[in-house]
Amino acid sequence: MFGSMNKKHSIILFISMLAIGFVVYGGFMHNTARFKAQESATDFLSSVESLLSDIERKLVQVNQNHQICSPEGRRELEAIIFQHSPLQEITYIENGQIVCSDRELASSRPKMSDVHIAQIGMEKDYAIYRSTSQRRGIDGIFFMVPAGHGWYRALIDSNYLDFWLNELTKERKLFACVRNNLNATLCQTSNSTAGHKLFSVTQQSKIYPISVTTGFTHTLLIETMLTKLPYAIFLIISFAILTVTGLHNFLHWRRSQLSEIQRGIEKKEFYAYYQPIVDSATGQWKGAELLVRWYHPKSQVIAPDQFLPTAERSGLINEITLQLIERAALEKEELSKYCGHNFYISINVTASMIANPAFVGAIANLIQRYPVLKQGVVMEFTERENFSNTDIDLLQSGMRTLRGLGIRWALDDFGTGYAGLSTLRALSFDILKIDRTFVASSLTDSVTQSILGNIAEMGHKLRCNLVAEGVETQEQAEQVRSLGIQSCQGYYFAKPMPFETFKAGWEDSACKIKDSAKGQEETIGVL
Repeated sequence: MFGSMNKKHSIILFISMLAIGFVVYGGFMHNTARFKAQESATDFLSSVESLLSDIERKLVQVNQNHQICSPEGRRELEAIIFQHSPLQEITYIENGQIVCSDRELASSRPKMSDVHIAQIGMEKDYAIYRSTSQRRGIDGIFFMVPAGHGWYRALIDSNYLDFWLNELTKERKLFACVRNNLNATLCQTSNSTAGHKLFSVTQQSKIYPISVTTGFTHTLLIETMLTKLPYAIFLIISFAILTVTGLHNFLHWRRSQLSEIQRGIEKKEFYAYYQPIVDSATGQWKGAELLVRWYHPKSQVIAPDQFLPTAERSGLINEITLQLIERAALEKEELSKYCGHNFYISINVTASMIANPAFVGAIANLIQRYPVLKQGVVMEFTERENFSNTDIDLLQSGMRTLRGLGIRWALDDFGTGYAGLSTLRALSFDILKIDRTFVASSLTDSVTQSILGNIAEMGHKLRCNLVAEGVETQEQAEQVRSLGIQSCQGYYFAKPMPFETFKAGWEDSACKIKDSAKGQEETIGVL
């Protein structure tokens, strides 16, 4: 199953993924339970408010249409009882005494007082509490609505509400409790007092003096998790298998790609596309930037973003760069037959490469083997590379060694990265290549235009030749020329092309440059 992965590591990874899966499942169910508690509290409160609102609306209609305790009014109260099965009785109370009910006038029976009535006070809009009815002898919830100089008191069967609440929470596997504004319990589920409460959510009514609390105990949450556990186990095991298998495939792919890159180096399958760099004033070609490509026998031409990350991580980029330099030397010799030495090449390298004495020594050997590399070669760093991660002394030493052999140095993507003024002075760059983002926005954004001008001015003060990258329109080319930037590069002039196409274009352009053009410089890089 795990192919070439180490069996022990595969088992450890599989068990780790199972553990992570169960932890994630626990967290997910905990958050789901919180959401369910919040949702349930809102639903329960809405249902209770709906019942109370309907009772209140009908009592208000009776009060508006009939005289309190009139025969007609009591018949309407009796009708309300028949329409709402939870209702057991409706009475009218005034000055703490029962005046009438839906069935009779108080004169026909002794007047009765209620100890809760004295605690409520007439200043309240509503009142709701749970007590035993003295008249009916049943446990109920009393809902009191102001009417005239007293209250209508509706007796709701507490058994009905208890049953309703238990059924709803049983389905959702949580506990619930309804309380009044004095925090006295009106109704609650049978599991509300069983077990330690893990968490709860309370929703307060904005209309009536009640609140609904829902939540989970440890037992209820475990029960909820167990109901979903078979599905969770299936998903967790599938996740673990897919993770281990995916990692196996990824490592196998990396090993395969590394093997292919090594084979490509042995077969010398890496070569360069040339993108011309032109004189800003005349538009004539001065050189080109080398963009590495891989001619794979099966996949044909492979773009750098498909293999460079692996090559850089593995260190094979050093061998690819050396191979590209050697191929560039042969191609430069061929161009020299047509045009002399009035063109320049540049190889993109990293600071870590040049800080490596062995790599510098390998380049020096190539220069000794191919004398054509002793002039017209520029190596460039990208400013996006953090120079602080490199030993500056070793980097300076490597640059001095190669400078002594004729190599000149450029900083690519200037203006976008980490190189401060002290770094520029310490490393003594000959060429600054201005990043394409400044060129692209310079015509539409005044701030970027100002920055581009400042970069050009800094380059002149540092006595560096300047190359503007990413020039794609005539307006951008004119903008670059007006700032005194000596060279341009971009699709407006030419796209990257194979060497043979570049050679043919050079015969039409670069060979027309007079010998007085010697001394001008350019750059070519490996991306």
